[in-house]
Amino acid sequence: MKRTVGSRALGAVLILAIAATITGCDDFVVGDRPPASPAASATTDAPASASASPTPVALPMLPERAAPGDGWTAFTDEQRLVSFEVPEDWTVEPIEDPGEGYDEGGLHFDVSNAEGASMAELHTRIIPPSEECGEEAANPYIVLTSEPVDVPSTAEAEGSIEPRFVVRLIQGYRFFSSYGITDMVGGADGAACVLNNTVQGPEHIGLYAFGDAVQLQALDPTQVGSRTESFATIADAQKRFDQEDFDRIRRMIMSLQVAS
Repeated sequence: MKRTVGSRALGAVLILAIAATITGCDDFVVGDRPPASPAASATTDAPASASASPTPVALPMLPERAAPGDGWTAFTDEQRLVSFEVPEDWTVEPIEDPGEGYDEGGLHFDVSNAEGASMAELHTRIIPPSEECGEEAANPYIVLTSEPVDVPSTAEAEGSIEPRFVVRLIQGYRFFSSYGITDMVGGADGAACVLNNTVQGPEHIGLYAFGDAVQLQALDPTQVGSRTESFATIADAQKRFDQEDFDRIRRMIMSLQVAS
């Protein structure tokens, strides 16, 4: 159904070298800046009988969301588990086959602009990706934007933070970019193998994401595809994410509501 609406092994030398390439660019940081018993079973002497069926538990639902107007409208999925604002001339449609990496029962939507270009994807019930990586494989990353976003998170692991909307770059042979929401710092000492654009939600939502990619990592030339966004310099990336069209993407993602 279619609804039209709208990378310590590199060391300090390398990180300083990156910073030296961006003299005059102040609106970024190297790495992240994070904000400072079961019940016993009842027994009986009576013969065993068939177990009673569990009582269905109603999922939480979002309240009705009014359209914001001014060329924007509100999208809410049929179960009223997620909702966000979207430009009226953009399209939200279900992703019928999201591929591997998701548990059954998740929500999967693609948001495209009026020209048909994908601006973001929303996924729930993501299977946590493997993050095994040696220090020698970590690449420096830069945070261009980091803003609080009001979505539920149950993350308690080391490195967890309050959810934020982030735009980040990771260095390979070019600077690769990604944007989305996260409740985890990227990696130690401003270096990581993979940056995850995910938030750990309540049980009925699981790990969820809303952005251009679930993960960001540095690629080599043979891995670069048509949807890979990369830049020769950090300044070039800043210019792209300062453009007016990205303000619409940012507003849309930061307007996300998740039933909890």
